Amino acid sequence: MFTSLRIVLFASVIWSSACQAATIFSDDFQDGSYSNWSMSGNGYDAANYYYGNYSMRLDGLRQGEIAVSTAGYENVSLTMDLAALYLVTGDYCYAEYSTDGGASWDTAQWLGNGSDDGYFRTGTVSAGLDEKANLKLRFRAYTLYYNYCYGDNVSLTGTPVGGGGGGSVYDPLSGNGSVSRSALTYAFLTGSGTLNRINYSHYALPAQAANPANTFEGTLTLVGEASSGSAIEVGGDNNLQYYPDAAHLPEFEFEFVQHGTHFIPKTRGKIEGSHASWAYVLEPGRVWNENGDNGYSRVAMPFTLQERNNDCMWNGVLTFLFKDDGSVSDVAYQFAADTCAYMKVDFWGRLDAVYTPSTVAGATTLKSEYEQEVAGRMPVKPMSELATDYPGRGLITSNIGSDVTAAHMTIYGVAYNGVHYTGGCNTRYGTYPFCEVMNVPSYSTAKSVNGAYGLMRLEQKYAGNQRALGIDDYVSECTGSQWNVPTLENALDMATGNYNSSAAHADESAQAKIDNFFYVNSHAQKVSFACGYPYGTTPGTSFVYHTSDTYLLGRAMNTYYQSQAGSGADFYLDVLVEEVYQPLGLSPTTFTTLRTQDTASQPHTGFGMIYVRDDVVKLAELLSQQGGQIDSTQVLHAGMVSETLNLGTGGLSAGSSADRYNNGFWYFDLNQATTHNYGCGSATWVPYMSGYGGITVALFPNGAVYYHFSDNDELGWGKAAIELDKLSAMCP
Repeated sequence: MFTSLRIVLFASVIWSSACQAATIFSDDFQDGSYSNWSMSGNGYDAANYYYGNYSMRLDGLRQGEIAVSTAGYENVSLTMDLAALYLVTGDYCYAEYSTDGGASWDTAQWLGNGSDDGYFRTGTVSAGLDEKANLKLRFRAYTLYYNYCYGDNVSLTGTPVGGGGGGSVYDPLSGNGSVSRSALTYAFLTGSGTLNRINYSHYALPAQAANPANTFEGTLTLVGEASSGSAIEVGGDNNLQYYPDAAHLPEFEFEFVQHGTHFIPKTRGKIEGSHASWAYVLEPGRVWNENGDNGYSRVAMPFTLQERNNDCMWNGVLTFLFKDDGSVSDVAYQFAADTCAYMKVDFWGRLDAVYTPSTVAGATTLKSEYEQEVAGRMPVKPMSELATDYPGRGLITSNIGSDVTAAHMTIYGVAYNGVHYTGGCNTRYGTYPFCEVMNVPSYSTAKSVNGAYGLMRLEQKYAGNQRALGIDDYVSECTGSQWNVPTLENALDMATGNYNSSAAHADESAQAKIDNFFYVNSHAQKVSFACGYPYGTTPGTSFVYHTSDTYLLGRAMNTYYQSQAGSGADFYLDVLVEEVYQPLGLSPTTFTTLRTQDTASQPHTGFGMIYVRDDVVKLAELLSQQGGQIDSTQVLHAGMVSETLNLGTGGLSAGSSADRYNNGFWYFDLNQATTHNYGCGSATWVPYMSGYGGITVALFPNGAVYYHFSDNDELGWGKAAIELDKLSAMCP
């Protein structure tokens, strides 16, 4: 008795093909609870246990009800099991459903006197349940007290629609749409009111989100950007006053494609518009349904403001409601996370919007490539699980990342043995809800990624000695005799021998360079300054930090490549993106970079890239784990890779006996560390990338990669190294 006549295994939602039904909702009460059901009516309820099976037991006029949603599904089928004991004439048990939110009810199964033998009977409904955002289910008793009804094994299945991919929803949601919302409500987004800065959890995908009933494809246009919006500098030196139109977003009119529960911008990477101060970076967001949104679907999408002609970034999220017919709510947005050493800013506002449904060219390819991008990311775990995965080693994971003041940390992480352990994503208003695509600036790590990898690729691609080519042969503006000898590799090493001051960083921080190199926008201006340094010493013998040297390297590599591939060729797009970044599985965010704003459109090379966290570990492991190979193909020159990873006695002194620079990478000697005795016994050089404000990507000799992106001028990674040494010894 009391045992179901059929065994139903309810697993996680599994989706594969259009012909395979998906579980929208299920409950077998085997956890001994039905706390997610709403109980009402006179009588009693209990989680009844009998021979290993739990069910919902009711008597009197007691009932249990739950709201679910089949929005986004067709061919929906409902099954509900019902059993009874001790019924008398006039007693009844019901399994029921309502398609109008409880205004009226239909019966899936009922039992009366004579059917009260304790055996479960299955009620099945296979029509009339498609696309019902306000569906409710209930078990109900209409009995004398102690005359029992038993409800069990509720299953709601269907075939997803509106998600593309042959009828299956990409990355479906398992919630029923029953979301309790206190901010950014339907009434607010479709009505009026003042938007305040709020915790980012209100912009996040909620746990009970249901699959979207509407499908977005077309153009989203924001209205009133030039006159609406707020911005406030948080601390700092009141620098925001120097940025024209700072409180207002750039013009926003972009195409988007929905793929299942994901919202994909057609254009990724840096988007330079006409705004005097800011550029956009758009990233994919999510789409879902909430029961309180009156048939609209809800979008939350991460996007970033980046300082025009520079690297500072502010990460934000926007949200709105829409329907298939083009109906759309206001858009609310908020930025409260940044990677910018000299200016912290909150931006927020609400704007009118226009949704123009239309066919987006290349939508199918966009969806397919996005699936590949997501599937190709390195598996992610929270940083705390590093100690769980490697027990008994005394790892204190809270120390990893602690070299940086927490309030100034954007993201940090460790890649080890094929797993990406992550931390950070904190903002001034809670956790950023889209950590996987939180944008961070490259600053000078681009010298390693664009400069070093670029030259290594040229060396491999043309099987020659491209690093020995002369700067003056491929940068026509460098006409002085001081440029007769320096090579592309000298420029990569910051060792052209041409400088104003031999002090390692004096030239870089000089006001003349800031004004005449960093703050100018044309190639003619930048190259004129870069070529203007006088002779100082023999090339290749002295390290003097010059971003301008890396700019000359980028120009020379582009000119050389054009000599091989034609005058219209673009080294960044044709070689770095198509032959390195795309095969490596980087995000499309890396496919753009800061360029001069003229017909030359010359990549800055030494800064100006944008990453998401998966890009960072893949770029590091391309060298440290793959030896410059992608899918067993040698992409980067093996000799240069080896020289970079195994410094030996190479490189140039970069400020102290423990610091060197070579091939666009910094090096620190663990044997000279003062905070921890690694027991190396001899020089053990750790190559690392470094960026302005507090950016580090370290390639440790035990196979671990550590990175942090911050903005308080904290570049150190000593505490992280101490912990990661416990995974396996850094020194031989």
